[in-house]
Amino acid sequence: MSSLSGANLETDSPETTGPSRHRELELLHKAQTGDRPAYGQLVLVYQDRLFNAILRVVGDREEARDLTQEAFMRGLASLDSFRGEASPYTWLFRISLNLAISRLRKIQRKRVFSLSVPSSGGSGDDQAAGLLERLVSQSVPDPAQAAENRERDEQVLAALGRLDAEYRAVLVMRDIEGFDYQEMAEVLGLPMGTLKSRLFRARLALRDELQEYLGGNGR
Repeated sequence: MSSLSGANLETDSPETTGPSRHRELELLHKAQTGDRPAYGQLVLVYQDRLFNAILRVVGDREEARDLTQEAFMRGLASLDSFRGEASPYTWLFRISLNLAISRLRKIQRKRVFSLSVPSSGGSGDDQAAGLLERLVSQSVPDPAQAAENRERDEQVLAALGRLDAEYRAVLVMRDIEGFDYQEMAEVLGLPMGTLKSRLFRARLALRDELQEYLGGNGR
């Protein structure tokens, strides 16, 4: 498992479309009939994406590795719960995110998590979201700009690490992983209004954590 061993990760959008998604659905339906190798193929398809997302939530590679493996095991044990209302990835992401949030609550500590891999997303709704969007930019700056970006990134990561687990989760899902609102509502099991309110509060909380940095830098 390349990502679980610490290799560089590639990030895809939360949902796949066309032949790829059709194939993934076929694999999951086969797994539901008792075809274990089909489930193993799904693990190979999703392991990098799932590990990367959970790493961004919990901030520790060993914990992310354990949670990803546990999510796949729980998925295998609860194949009958998949009804096809979401993609297989969204279904597994829900399992893994619930595990991650429960773990963060249990250990009662906050941690800076890794955003080292660029991904899609970033709504730019306010200064905090804009910083997140720039944080995952794939552009390569000149050395002076790179030093400034590193300082900015450290501030954003530290601020995210101080947020509650629920706030961290919605920011990762929306502004980093690129989930749309409907996907987020399905994964988190929240009404749309509640979801948008939580995201708004999460961005305010992040902005408050970054207030000194934003004010001092004029952005």
